[in-house]
Parts: sequence; structure tokens; C-alpha cells
Amino acid sequence: MAEPNLLVSIHDVSPLTWTNAAAAVELTGACGVPCEALTLLVVPRHESAATLAGSQPFVDWLRGLADRGATLVAHGLTHRMRRPAWAPHRALWAYLFAAGQGEFYTATRDESRRWLAEIREAFSSVGLAEALAGFVPPAWLLSSPAREEVLRAGFDFVETMGGIHVGERLLARRLIGWGSRVGIEALGTAIYARLQAARPPADTRVAIHPPDMLSRICRRSIERVLHRLVPRTRLRSYRTFVRELDGAAAA
Repeated sequence: MAEPNLLVSIHDVSPLTWTNAAAAVELTGACGVPCEALTLLVVPRHESAATLAGSQPFVDWLRGLADRGATLVAHGLTHRMRRPAWAPHRALWAYLFAAGQGEFYTATRDESRRWLAEIREAFSSVGLAEALAGFVPPAWLLSSPAREEVLRAGFDFVETMGGIHVGERLLARRLIGWGSRVGIEALGTAIYARLQAARPPADTRVAIHPPDMLSRICRRSIERVLHRLVPRTRLRSYRTFVRELDGAAAA
């Protein structure tokens, strides 16, 4: 049997998070993840303030990573939820889990269609159209109409909490990530990450957020997880993972 795949991604990459995102790139590289196996989820208009078009040095940094083989992926438009979630179970996901960052979680069909068009324009206008091959909604959350619009938008792949959607397939369902807003969250997610990394190997997504770099608990946990998993897996970016699947299906 083929070795399982390890898909390492850095979320919320934008001019606002540049310093910590660069630290995450450095950390993953030191743990054995080469640039060509790294996926960066880029927010083109973060918090409606930091734009790709307004930060050429940041765009040049992304271009340099992409030229070294890193995969860039569109990660929402502003990364900020625009409308409240009122239902109790939805509010738990929207505010306790996502801290109001689930941009597409309360989106209507028309909003989703319009935002996707703005995302395409934002990346294309700065020469980073390759990021439009895939899409990852902020916090992995989608409303029902947003899900329909995103899945029909022609992306090669879409990632949600459950895994990576490629056509009708849902792949790499195992997910390891961290939370660093408070110490108890960092500790709890570090324990969960350790337990997941100790399981029998399977295709696994490792999601790192820029604020994780500010937490000693999270940094140490990320290092331990990568040191355990890197030697036991094939390192792949999202783009390479999907292309290899398509190639195998064609063969």
C-alpha cells in the first residue's frame, strides 16, 4: 500500500498576518516540509482593509514562494462573517469555534456568487490567478446556498471541515489543527493533536494559523506533530495531491 499523504497548510495568509505567516513557513521548513509541499491559504482583502493590490512587497513574497513550488489557494474574501448566526447550534460554530470569522457561513446565494467574482478579480489583478484552482472558506464553514455556489464554481478542489472535495470524492478527512486564543484552548488542541498524530497513519491535513506562532504550547505541539508524521508520510501540497489523484484516475 502507498504511504499516506500529509497535507500541511498555513491559513489566513495576508499582509495583516505576514510576519507570523512567514514564521510558520520557516517553522514547517525546519520540521522537514519543503516549500513544494506547502499550501498557503491567502485572504485577498483581509478584514476589508489589507488588500493584495495594496501590498506589492507581500505579493512579491507570495510570488517567490509559488515560484519555489508552494501552492496558493483562495481563502475567502475578507475572512469576516457579515451577518449574525441566530440559531443556537449555528451560533456555537460561528462564534465559539470560528470567532466570527466564518465569512461564508451566513452568506446568501447572491452574496456568495458576488464574493467569488470579487475573489477571482483580486487574485487575477495581481498575477496570482493560480490561487483560484482551489477554494477554502474561512473556518471551513459554508451556508447551504454558499456550498452550492462554491461547489459549482469550477474549482479543482474545495476544502471543508470534513475533508477535501474533489468532484464527488471527499478526501484526507483527518484534520489536525490548533487554537491559540487562550491558554486552555492551546493546551486542549495540543493534546488532541498529539492523539491524532499517534493514530495509524492516514491521509492527514495539518492546519496552522499565524497566531499559533505566538503560543509556545502551539509551536511545540506543531513541531512534535510534524517530527512524528513527516517521516511516515508523503508530503504533498493540495495541488499536487489533487493532480496525482486525477492522474491515477486517468490511468
